Amino acid sequence: MDEQTGRIGDAAGLVWRTLEGQEEGLSPTQLKTRTGLGTDLLHQAVGWLAREEKILLRGAGKTLKVLLKQP
Repeated sequence: MDEQTGRIGDAAGLVWRTLEGQEEGLSPTQLKTRTGLGTDLLHQAVGWLAREEKILLRGAGKTLKVLLKQP
C-alpha cells in the first residue's frame, strides 16, 4: 500500500470512530471539525467508506448527513 492510500485508510478509520454512536449522523462540516481532517482528505475518507458500503449519505446540500450503516 502506498503512503497516500495509507493516509486515506487511516482517515477513514478516524471518520468511522467519530461516527460511532452518532445515530443521527454528522454533517461534513461537523466531521471536519471533530476529526481535524482537511477537506480533501475528509472527502477521500468518506468516499472510501462509501465504496466499502460502511456508511449512508442522507439528504443533500446543507442537510447532508453521514452515518454508519447498521449491521
